[in-house]
Amino acid sequence: MKQPRHWLVGLLCFGVLSGCSPDLAELRPNDQGLRYLHPYPQPRPGRSPQWTSLDGSTTYVSTAPGLFPESNPYDDPPGTNFINNVNSNMFDGFGREMPNTLPSTPERPYNLIDGDVITSRIARRSPTTDLHSILRRAGTAAKRGQIDRVSLQEAVDIIEGNAVFPDRTYNGFPLLHYNGPNKVKQVKPIYSDSGELVGGAVNIHQIWYDSHIESDTAFIDPSKVFDVPWTVTYTIDVLEGGSDDFSPFVIYVDDPFLSPKGAPPRPLVAMDAAFYPMDVGTRNIFKIKMSRGKYFNLIYNWGWRIHAPRVQVLDNARKVINGRRLPDYQRMTFGKDPLASRQAQLAAIAKIGEMAPAKRMWRAFRDALASDDPLSVLDHLQSAEAAFDDWKDRTKLPAGVERDPDADLTLFYVNNTIYGEIHGGGIPVLNEWKTRPQRVTVTLLNGDHFVHGYANVDFGGNRGWENQFQSTLSERGVGPFFTFGRVHWWPVAGGPWGLIDIPPVADGVPGRHRVVMDFNFDPARRLRFYQFDPYYHDVAVFSIH
Repeated sequence: MKQPRHWLVGLLCFGVLSGCSPDLAELRPNDQGLRYLHPYPQPRPGRSPQWTSLDGSTTYVSTAPGLFPESNPYDDPPGTNFINNVNSNMFDGFGREMPNTLPSTPERPYNLIDGDVITSRIARRSPTTDLHSILRRAGTAAKRGQIDRVSLQEAVDIIEGNAVFPDRTYNGFPLLHYNGPNKVKQVKPIYSDSGELVGGAVNIHQIWYDSHIESDTAFIDPSKVFDVPWTVTYTIDVLEGGSDDFSPFVIYVDDPFLSPKGAPPRPLVAMDAAFYPMDVGTRNIFKIKMSRGKYFNLIYNWGWRIHAPRVQVLDNARKVINGRRLPDYQRMTFGKDPLASRQAQLAAIAKIGEMAPAKRMWRAFRDALASDDPLSVLDHLQSAEAAFDDWKDRTKLPAGVERDPDADLTLFYVNNTIYGEIHGGGIPVLNEWKTRPQRVTVTLLNGDHFVHGYANVDFGGNRGWENQFQSTLSERGVGPFFTFGRVHWWPVAGGPWGLIDIPPVADGVPGRHRVVMDFNFDPARRLRFYQFDPYYHDVAVFSIH
């Protein structure tokens, strides 16, 4: 059996493996007969046994039994794991109130938005629209016996994230995900006139378009605001195809001092901090109130209209895996500063696998740019267009990658993100899992030149989930299916049960690993499970509804 490797701070701060459940005899009953403490910490299940086959090819997981009575949340909603709403902030394991953990009330539907949302008009063109225009423009020129080098260079710059057009808000957001070392920010402390620490602030800039959320930040360091609330000010530019509801899903852990020395904090609660509609061609500035820094795990920015691909994560920069903080993995792979020079930039891009659609586009445009033959340019543009079509859709595997017919889901890690294909194709929904038990097999393929990882988290199926109020206050809102909600989260695979690594590509053959999970609890209605790369989180997420 492959032994779990020790986690110092915990990559997802999953929690200690034993002794973390409250005494059920002290908890009050809900209407299903289960005793619970919501809005205090829900009971925490025991260990999920995880072991690896002797040949190292497959990891097996059997989750702890569900804490709620068996039900079918999909055919007989909402299921026994639904928790009645409590109009209150959450409380930690010491019984202390956690400020800014009630996202919505009847009186204040956007309870965690600090002040007004500032909206202005911007240019709506996205990398997708501009690359599409370049392909048409350069292709027309090549057919006429000309080489449009200006357009070809523009395409290379868009993919690399170099400044292209003055009015494009996507300048600096590369399609190739090599600039992780440049995406670390610290929450700046705020002091009162008397010198008392009263809060903190950090600014995040994101662009939303098509199936993408790209961010100038992937890691937040909250160490300067350990015991005070703080704020995140988002500047969200909604480009072509990016209309959605702004919904940062904040994941919190319990007070670290409840855990033994050296052990990670325990899983506690997660919630939609907002659910606010945004239109194409607008810049939206949100100031979101956060709880104390000691509770911060991560923020899962997700767009429900094209989910799972439309997602981006702001992780805690202080987390440690095997003695290294998360930003250290970025620096080891891509260099200390990939933008320091052209040489550093190309060295970082070289770490991205050749099967990545963005990398294939980049190579094709560069080859076209280097050619003096219009017919050759046309061939390269055809290759670029095929890669462009693959890049636009992460819910199917790109060219050259085969789905495992014996798996429920095949995930392909490449370009520091994840492409996924469910059996039968289509949107990532696992309709087979409606009640316990359910076996799910996931085949993991790695096309990058560095190790990726796999972790799986349950958002409330095992420990309970809650909806609050429909609060978009607009006919443009999402209706009753995705209201504000809180969930009590818990790890399913990876994390404290042992790291699950996928080896890098070798001789053009993707690295491979398989995970077989037995779910012994019922899913939550909102999301069946959350999958991600713990080393390189950012946009490497593929959740299943």
